[in-house]
Amino acid sequence: MAFRWDGTEVAKRTKAYFEVPVCVMASGYKLALPIHVITGQRPGPSVLITCTSHGDEFWSAEFCRRIYHFLVDSDHDFAGTLVLAPVLNPHSLESGDRNTPIDLHNLNRVFPGSEADSNWFTDALAKVIADRILPQVDIILDYHGGGSDTVIHYTYTADPQASEYNRRVHEIAMVSGAEVLWEHFEARGTLTNCAEQMGILAVVPEIGGGGLILDLAYFDKAIADMVNMLRVVEVFSGTLTHDASRVVIRKGRTVRPAHGGTFIPEVGLEVLGKTVPQGTLLGRVVSPYTFEELHRLVAPYPKTEVMQVRNRVSKVHPGEYAFIVGDGDSGYTL
Repeated sequence: MAFRWDGTEVAKRTKAYFEVPVCVMASGYKLALPIHVITGQRPGPSVLITCTSHGDEFWSAEFCRRIYHFLVDSDHDFAGTLVLAPVLNPHSLESGDRNTPIDLHNLNRVFPGSEADSNWFTDALAKVIADRILPQVDIILDYHGGGSDTVIHYTYTADPQASEYNRRVHEIAMVSGAEVLWEHFEARGTLTNCAEQMGILAVVPEIGGGGLILDLAYFDKAIADMVNMLRVVEVFSGTLTHDASRVVIRKGRTVRPAHGGTFIPEVGLEVLGKTVPQGTLLGRVVSPYTFEELHRLVAPYPKTEVMQVRNRVSKVHPGEYAFIVGDGDSGYTL
């Protein structure tokens, strides 16, 4: 059976482009969300790849472009349909900010959203995504990543004993290529919570960032990991690889600078996905004016699992993202 997008049939082994209208902006610009549909050679499920809910996650937008060319260049050698939404928040991407610049809200905290005349712009955008995009697919990989000066790698998972839905999420997360999995339920209006309420299987890989935007091999690895995840749901054929995930953590936190200034990393990409002992110096903030050291960021747990690093000398504000870490004693090893 052919895949249909809003009533338009997309035949097998073809590609199509659609736009989902959102609203008219104050500038007169008619905002619409881009959707690429690539159909495979064989029948199978429909999978949505979502990227750039946050405008500082530009790595994921470029990753989505590379997925598109990978699918087309491989002669559509997969089952079912891949639906790519490369930019869920165009205004946020334009400004390079995590939140929507129009109302300063976080798109991935307001799902399922609200009617356009009843709440903020970001809520209306979320409702368009929830109503017009999510229901058209069976499975979602909701990609997130690091900002311009950070790199991230972990995958959210769920307790596989709690439900059949959780078991399927965990099965996909286990082959995502991330060394660290975070068993975590985010209740604050995320796209994946919305999808679960709609009965759509959704998994969140956190991967990439500005510190790796020039690393072409990392993009290739991320695509190979995506293929591996979609082997679980029989979109791609081939043998599953199980060579990465080693620990599931249940407790984690963001390590943030208490003061602003110049951030100096003391560790780099070599610790991403690895364990460091409590007290390990991760980075420092120094004053660009007086040159004094203002803050030292250290590993908080006896077994600190590093899931995000700020790997560049960069300007930081107090409270900005620096490191995301997990408590290695809070979960279990694989």
